[in-house]
Amino acid sequence: MSRWMERLLACALLSLAAPLAMAYKCTLSVTDILVIYDPTFASQNVTAGTYTIGCDLEPGDTSPMGFRLTVSNGLNFGGGSNRVLRVGTQRYSYETYQDAGGTALWGLTPGTRINGSLNFVTTTATTSSPFYIILPGSQAVQPAGNYSDTLQVSLTTSTGVPLVTNLPVNVTVRTDNWCQIQVTPGPVAFTYTSFQVGAAAASSGYGIRCTTALPYTMALDATSGSLLGLTYNLALSNASSVGTGLTQNFSINGTIAGGQAGTCASASCTGNQTRTLLLSW
Repeated sequence: MSRWMERLLACALLSLAAPLAMAYKCTLSVTDILVIYDPTFASQNVTAGTYTIGCDLEPGDTSPMGFRLTVSNGLNFGGGSNRVLRVGTQRYSYETYQDAGGTALWGLTPGTRINGSLNFVTTTATTSSPFYIILPGSQAVQPAGNYSDTLQVSLTTSTGVPLVTNLPVNVTVRTDNWCQIQVTPGPVAFTYTSFQVGAAAASSGYGIRCTTALPYTMALDATSGSLLGLTYNLALSNASSVGTGLTQNFSINGTIAGGQAGTCASASCTGNQTRTLLLSW
Protein backbone atom coordinates (compact mmCIF):
# COMPACT_ATOMS: atom_id res chain seq x y z
CA MET A 1 0.00 0.00 0.00
CA SER A 2 1.44 3.41 -0.94
CA ARG A 3 2.24 5.94 1.78
CA TRP A 4 -0.49 8.39 0.68
CA MET A 5 -3.09 5.63 0.89
CA GLU A 6 -1.93 4.84 4.44
CA ARG A 7 -2.42 8.48 5.45
CA LEU A 8 -5.86 8.58 3.85
CA LEU A 9 -6.94 5.44 5.74
CA ALA A 10 -5.68 6.86 9.04
CA CYS A 11 -7.67 10.07 8.51
CA ALA A 12 -10.81 8.09 7.71
CA LEU A 13 -10.47 6.03 10.89
CA LEU A 14 -9.97 9.17 12.99
CA SER A 15 -13.07 10.80 11.55
CA LEU A 16 -15.16 7.72 12.32
CA ALA A 17 -13.94 7.75 15.92
CA ALA A 18 -14.75 11.44 16.51
CA PRO A 19 -17.84 11.99 18.71
CA LEU A 20 -20.90 13.76 17.34
CA ALA A 21 -20.99 17.49 18.14
CA MET A 22 -23.64 18.70 20.58
CA ALA A 23 -26.68 19.96 18.71
CA TYR A 24 -29.30 20.77 21.37
CA LYS A 25 -32.32 22.39 19.75
CA CYS A 26 -33.52 25.16 22.08
CA THR A 27 -36.04 27.97 22.28
CA LEU A 28 -35.88 31.02 24.55
CA SER A 29 -38.62 33.44 25.56
CA VAL A 30 -38.15 36.50 27.77
CA THR A 31 -40.98 38.79 28.86
CA ASP A 32 -40.89 42.45 27.91
CA ILE A 33 -40.86 44.74 30.94
CA LEU A 34 -43.24 47.60 31.75
CA VAL A 35 -42.30 49.68 34.80
CA ILE A 36 -44.50 52.25 36.51
CA TYR A 37 -41.98 54.66 38.01
CA ASP A 38 -42.06 57.69 40.28
CA PRO A 39 -38.59 59.27 40.33
CA THR A 40 -39.36 61.31 43.45
CA PHE A 41 -39.93 58.17 45.54
CA ALA A 42 -36.91 57.36 47.74
CA SER A 43 -37.17 53.56 47.53
CA GLN A 44 -35.87 51.61 44.54
CA ASN A 45 -38.42 50.30 42.06
CA VAL A 46 -38.34 46.53 41.46
CA THR A 47 -40.18 44.91 38.54
CA ALA A 48 -40.01 41.20 37.72
CA GLY A 49 -39.80 39.50 34.35
CA THR A 50 -39.52 35.84 33.38
CA TYR A 51 -37.29 33.82 31.09
CA THR A 52 -38.24 30.35 29.80
CA ILE A 53 -35.84 27.88 28.17
CA GLY A 54 -36.99 24.78 26.31
CA CYS A 55 -34.61 22.28 24.70
CA ASP A 56 -34.81 19.01 22.77
CA LEU A 57 -32.10 16.35 22.79
CA GLU A 58 -30.54 15.73 19.40
CA PRO A 59 -28.29 12.77 18.40
CA GLY A 60 -25.06 12.91 20.38
CA ASP A 61 -26.45 15.20 23.11
CA THR A 62 -26.06 14.36 26.78
CA SER A 63 -28.10 15.08 29.91
CA PRO A 64 -27.95 17.26 31.92
CA MET A 65 -27.24 20.26 29.70
CA GLY A 66 -25.47 23.13 31.42
CA PHE A 67 -26.42 26.57 30.11
CA ARG A 68 -25.47 30.23 30.37
CA LEU A 69 -27.89 33.13 29.92
CA THR A 70 -26.49 36.60 29.27
CA VAL A 71 -28.01 40.04 28.72
CA SER A 72 -26.49 43.04 26.96
CA ASN A 73 -26.09 46.56 28.34
CA GLY A 74 -28.87 47.92 26.13
CA LEU A 75 -28.87 50.72 23.58
CA ASN A 76 -28.31 53.68 25.91
CA PHE A 77 -25.59 52.46 28.26
CA GLY A 78 -23.65 55.22 29.99
CA GLY A 79 -22.43 56.42 33.35
CA GLY A 80 -21.89 52.83 34.48
CA SER A 81 -25.50 51.68 34.10
CA ASN A 82 -28.26 50.91 31.63
CA ARG A 83 -30.56 53.79 30.81
CA VAL A 84 -34.04 54.12 29.39
CA LEU A 85 -34.34 57.04 26.99
CA ARG A 86 -37.22 59.33 26.05
CA VAL A 87 -35.39 61.87 23.92
CA GLY A 88 -32.01 63.58 24.03
CA THR A 89 -30.78 63.73 27.63
CA GLN A 90 -34.11 62.67 29.16
CA ARG A 91 -33.07 59.38 30.73
CA TYR A 92 -33.46 57.20 33.83
CA SER A 93 -30.90 54.67 35.04
CA TYR A 94 -31.70 51.02 35.73
CA GLU A 95 -29.99 47.65 36.05
CA THR A 96 -30.81 43.99 35.40
CA TYR A 97 -30.54 41.59 38.33
CA GLN A 98 -30.90 37.91 39.07
CA ASP A 99 -32.56 38.61 42.45
CA ALA A 100 -35.19 41.01 43.76
CA GLY A 101 -32.80 42.35 46.40
CA GLY A 102 -30.41 43.69 43.79
CA THR A 103 -27.33 41.82 45.04
CA ALA A 104 -26.56 39.70 41.93
CA LEU A 105 -26.22 41.59 38.65
CA TRP A 106 -27.26 39.91 35.42
CA GLY A 107 -25.02 40.76 32.48
CA LEU A 108 -22.39 39.56 30.03
CA THR A 109 -19.32 38.90 32.17
CA PRO A 110 -18.57 35.52 33.82
CA GLY A 111 -19.52 36.76 37.29
CA THR A 112 -22.91 38.07 36.15
CA ARG A 113 -24.17 35.31 33.85
CA ILE A 114 -27.18 33.22 34.84
CA ASN A 115 -25.90 29.63 35.04
CA GLY A 116 -28.12 26.59 35.22
CA SER A 117 -28.80 23.12 33.88
CA LEU A 118 -31.58 21.19 32.18
CA ASN A 119 -32.22 17.57 33.17
CA PHE A 120 -33.88 15.55 30.43
CA VAL A 121 -36.29 12.97 31.84
CA THR A 122 -37.55 12.55 28.27
CA THR A 123 -36.09 14.08 25.12
CA THR A 124 -37.51 17.49 26.11
CA ALA A 125 -36.80 19.70 29.12
CA THR A 126 -37.82 23.20 30.17
CA THR A 127 -36.99 25.64 32.91
CA SER A 128 -38.38 29.05 33.86
CA SER A 129 -37.20 31.63 36.40
CA PRO A 130 -37.61 35.32 37.20
CA PHE A 131 -35.23 38.18 36.64
CA TYR A 132 -35.55 41.77 37.83
CA ILE A 133 -35.33 45.32 36.52
CA ILE A 134 -34.42 47.77 39.31
CA LEU A 135 -34.53 51.56 39.08
CA PRO A 136 -32.90 53.50 41.94
CA GLY A 137 -35.12 55.89 43.86
CA SER A 138 -34.81 59.68 43.94
CA GLN A 139 -33.53 60.15 40.39
CA ALA A 140 -33.58 63.61 38.81
CA VAL A 141 -37.13 64.19 37.57
CA GLN A 142 -37.50 64.19 33.77
CA PRO A 143 -40.59 65.13 31.72
CA ALA A 144 -43.49 62.69 32.05
CA GLY A 145 -43.84 60.07 29.34
CA ASN A 146 -42.55 56.73 28.10
CA TYR A 147 -38.86 55.89 28.40
CA SER A 148 -37.53 52.83 26.57
CA ASP A 149 -34.54 50.60 25.96
CA THR A 150 -33.89 47.28 24.22
CA LEU A 151 -31.76 44.49 25.67
CA GLN A 152 -30.32 41.46 23.87
CA VAL A 153 -30.52 38.09 25.65
CA SER A 154 -28.42 35.12 24.50
CA LEU A 155 -28.36 31.45 25.48
CA THR A 156 -25.35 29.14 25.18
CA THR A 157 -24.30 25.82 26.63
CA SER A 158 -22.01 25.96 29.66
CA THR A 159 -19.08 25.45 27.26
CA GLY A 160 -20.10 28.41 25.11
CA VAL A 161 -21.87 26.70 22.19
CA PRO A 162 -24.48 29.22 20.88
CA LEU A 163 -28.12 28.10 21.16
CA VAL A 164 -30.16 31.33 20.88
CA THR A 165 -28.45 34.63 20.05
CA ASN A 166 -29.52 38.24 20.62
CA LEU A 167 -33.19 37.84 21.48
CA PRO A 168 -34.55 41.41 21.85
CA VAL A 169 -36.30 42.33 25.11
CA ASN A 170 -38.02 45.70 25.45
CA VAL A 171 -37.90 47.73 28.66
CA THR A 172 -40.48 50.51 28.99
CA VAL A 173 -40.65 52.91 31.93
CA ARG A 174 -43.79 55.03 32.29
CA THR A 175 -43.73 58.18 34.39
CA ASP A 176 -47.08 59.59 33.32
CA ASN A 177 -50.41 58.59 34.88
CA TRP A 178 -50.70 54.86 34.42
CA CYS A 179 -51.79 51.71 36.28
CA GLN A 180 -51.01 48.04 35.86
CA ILE A 181 -51.95 44.74 37.52
CA GLN A 182 -48.51 43.95 38.89
CA VAL A 183 -49.46 40.69 40.65
CA THR A 184 -52.24 38.76 38.92
CA PRO A 185 -54.89 37.11 41.10
CA GLY A 186 -54.84 33.36 41.46
CA PRO A 187 -57.84 31.04 41.78
CA VAL A 188 -60.46 31.61 44.46
CA ALA A 189 -60.66 27.92 45.39
CA PHE A 190 -63.61 26.71 47.49
CA THR A 191 -64.01 23.40 49.29
CA TYR A 192 -67.67 22.63 49.95
CA THR A 193 -69.70 19.68 51.25
CA SER A 194 -73.37 19.38 50.28
CA PHE A 195 -75.71 20.77 52.94
CA GLN A 196 -72.83 21.87 55.18
CA VAL A 197 -74.02 24.12 58.00
CA GLY A 198 -71.57 26.99 57.77
CA ALA A 199 -70.49 29.03 54.80
CA ALA A 200 -67.34 28.19 52.84
CA ALA A 201 -64.83 31.00 52.32
CA ALA A 202 -61.89 31.45 49.95
CA SER A 203 -59.75 34.34 48.74
CA SER A 204 -56.94 35.28 46.38
CA GLY A 205 -54.53 38.21 46.54
CA TYR A 206 -53.40 40.53 43.75
CA GLY A 207 -51.29 43.66 43.41
CA ILE A 208 -51.85 47.01 41.65
CA ARG A 209 -49.12 49.54 40.82
CA CYS A 210 -50.10 53.08 39.82
CA THR A 211 -48.18 56.30 39.54
CA THR A 212 -48.13 58.51 42.64
CA ALA A 213 -51.33 60.37 43.57
CA LEU A 214 -53.33 58.76 40.74
CA PRO A 215 -56.83 57.68 41.90
CA TYR A 216 -58.04 54.36 40.52
CA THR A 217 -60.94 51.93 40.89
CA MET A 218 -61.26 48.15 40.78
CA ALA A 219 -64.26 45.97 40.01
CA LEU A 220 -65.24 42.45 38.98
CA ASP A 221 -67.28 41.67 35.87
CA ALA A 222 -69.70 39.78 38.17
CA THR A 223 -69.91 39.41 41.95
CA SER A 224 -72.00 36.23 42.02
CA GLY A 225 -72.58 33.09 40.03
CA SER A 226 -73.46 29.39 40.20
CA LEU A 227 -71.02 26.53 39.93
CA LEU A 228 -71.99 22.85 40.29
CA GLY A 229 -75.36 24.06 41.51
CA LEU A 230 -73.78 26.15 44.29
CA THR A 231 -74.33 29.90 44.44
CA TYR A 232 -71.17 31.86 45.27
CA ASN A 233 -70.54 35.53 46.01
CA LEU A 234 -67.38 37.56 45.46
CA ALA A 235 -66.20 40.91 46.81
CA LEU A 236 -63.04 42.98 46.55
CA SER A 237 -61.24 44.01 49.71
CA ASN A 238 -61.06 47.54 48.25
CA ALA A 239 -62.99 49.14 45.42
CA SER A 240 -60.66 52.12 45.02
CA SER A 241 -57.32 53.54 46.08
CA VAL A 242 -54.68 56.12 45.21
CA GLY A 243 -51.36 55.17 43.61
CA THR A 244 -48.08 55.43 45.49
CA GLY A 245 -45.68 54.35 42.74
CA LEU A 246 -45.27 50.99 44.49
CA THR A 247 -47.32 47.78 44.37
CA GLN A 248 -50.41 47.91 46.60
CA ASN A 249 -51.89 44.57 47.68
CA PHE A 250 -55.59 43.67 47.71
CA SER A 251 -57.69 40.52 47.68
CA ILE A 252 -60.74 38.93 46.07
CA ASN A 253 -62.87 37.32 48.81
CA GLY A 254 -65.55 34.73 48.16
CA THR A 255 -68.23 32.84 50.10
CA ILE A 256 -70.67 29.99 49.44
CA ALA A 257 -73.58 29.99 51.89
CA GLY A 258 -74.28 26.82 53.86
CA GLY A 259 -77.24 24.51 53.33
CA GLN A 260 -76.90 24.14 49.54
CA ALA A 261 -77.21 20.72 47.90
CA GLY A 262 -75.30 21.29 44.67
CA THR A 263 -75.47 19.02 41.64
CA CYS A 264 -72.50 16.72 42.21
CA ALA A 265 -73.61 13.07 41.70
CA SER A 266 -70.31 11.41 42.65
CA ALA A 267 -68.03 11.34 45.67
CA SER A 268 -66.38 14.57 44.57
CA CYS A 269 -66.67 17.06 41.72
CA THR A 270 -64.64 20.02 40.47
CA GLY A 271 -65.63 22.95 38.31
CA ASN A 272 -64.46 26.42 37.43
CA GLN A 273 -65.62 29.73 36.03
CA THR A 274 -63.61 32.71 34.85
CA ARG A 275 -64.16 36.17 36.30
CA THR A 276 -62.46 39.37 35.09
CA LEU A 277 -60.81 41.99 37.28
CA LEU A 278 -61.37 45.48 35.85
CA LEU A 279 -58.90 48.29 36.61
CA SER A 280 -59.79 51.89 35.75
CA TRP A 281 -58.09 55.23 36.31
